[in-house]
Amino acid sequence: MTSCPVWPAGALALFLAAAPALADILQTPECRRDLTVANRLIAGIAARDKQFVPRDLAKNCALLQRNLDDMVKARDPMARCMTGHDHSENVGQMDASIGDIREVLANKCGK
Repeated sequence: MTSCPVWPAGALALFLAAAPALADILQTPECRRDLTVANRLIAGIAARDKQFVPRDLAKNCALLQRNLDDMVKARDPMARCMTGHDHSENVGQMDASIGDIREVLANKCGK
């Protein structure tokens, strides 16, 4: 497995790392708290992207599974708390990346 299949997650993480700070968000204490947690999860995804190793299928599959778990957890607060164009762009990108990761896990990792 090369780093190519994990590119969507990495690109998403870099794109979204600052998104909650720049996005139109619901200004409630819950949304601010939940988006802070979501941002931490996305930062973790970006940090893990440096750990992928060409041809180490077991390690890469484990990293992808963790990225998927964190991305799914981050998606809900973004869907609830972001509004307007930011909501459509960011949640749509997350949905696409979640689908991409699930496809790689199914095709390459047997999950």
